[in-house]
Amino acid sequence: MGDLYDTALDMCEWGEHNGAITAIFSEHHSSPDGYLPSPVIMAVAAASRTKTLTFNVGALLLLMYDPIKLAEDIIVLDHLSGGRVGYTIGLGYREEEYEMFGIDKQYRGKEIEERIAALRHALRGEPFEWRGRRIHVQPKPLTIGGPVIAYGGGSKAAAERAARLGMMFFPQTTDPKMPTFYDQEAERVGNPPGLTMGPSEGAPTTIFVAEDLDQGWEQYGPYMLHDAVSYRGWMGKNNNSASLSQASSVAELRSENGPYRVVTPKQAVELIKEYQSLSLQPLCGGVPPGMAWSSLALIEKQVLPSCL
Repeated sequence: MGDLYDTALDMCEWGEHNGAITAIFSEHHSSPDGYLPSPVIMAVAAASRTKTLTFNVGALLLLMYDPIKLAEDIIVLDHLSGGRVGYTIGLGYREEEYEMFGIDKQYRGKEIEERIAALRHALRGEPFEWRGRRIHVQPKPLTIGGPVIAYGGGSKAAAERAARLGMMFFPQTTDPKMPTFYDQEAERVGNPPGLTMGPSEGAPTTIFVAEDLDQGWEQYGPYMLHDAVSYRGWMGKNNNSASLSQASSVAELRSENGPYRVVTPKQAVELIKEYQSLSLQPLCGGVPPGMAWSSLALIEKQVLPSCL
C-alpha cells in the first residue's frame, strides 16, 4: 500500500504538470483490497506536493465522521492547500460500513442532514450548539465561508436533499431527470436552481492508453474488471452509476465499450475532442505503478501534444 500511496502522490504532481483539471480521492472502509479509507489525509499529502492542482474528496462519507472534528481538519487543510480542496458528501451504500461505524440505516437520511448542518455551521467559525455541545471551531478557514461542500448521489431523494440544503449537486448518473428534480426542489424552497453537474452521456470513466490494444487489455483488463465487479457487488447490478459495468470477464468488459476502456493515443485524442476531458484512474483496482506510468507516459508524449 505504501508504494501505491507514494505513486498516487507522484501522479498528482504529474497531473499538475500536464494540465489535469482536478484529482479526486474517494473512500471506502473495510474493503479486502485496501481501498483508501482516509481521503482527507491523502489530500493533505497531495496538496503539500503541488501548488496549483485542485482536489476533491468525494464521496466523503460524512456518516463515518464526527462533523466537528472533520471541520477542524478541513479548515487546517484549507490553509495548507491555499483553498484548493473541495468536498462532495455522499450518503454511502455499503452495509459493512454502516455497521462498522454504528449507523442505523433506517435514520441515515435524517442523520446526514443533521451532520451536514453541523459541519457547515462549524466551518463558519462561529459559536453554536449541537446535540448539547457548545461548539466553536477555530481558526476560521482561509476560504471565505469555508471550502465548497457539495452533495453527490444517484437518486431523486439525493437531488432534492442537495437542493433543499442549497448545495451543489454532483449526480453519479447521466439521467437527465436529476437536474429537473434538483431545480424543482430548489425553486420550491427558494434556493438557486441550476447547481447540478453530472457525467456526460457515453463518456468513459476509466481510461488507459496503449499502443497495442490487445496487450493493453491483457495488462489493464484484470484490474479494471476487479474494480467493476467490486462496485457492482457493493451497489447492486441495477444501480444507475455512470461507471456501472455488467461484465464478468475481461472480454465482456472490452466488448461493452462502456465506462472502462483501453484506447490508442489517437482514440484518446478523439475522446478529448468529444468530451473535453479524459477521465483517468491510473491505479484502478491496484494497477502496479510501473504499468500505470506506461499509460500516463503515452498520454504525455502522444496525446496531449495533439490537443494543443
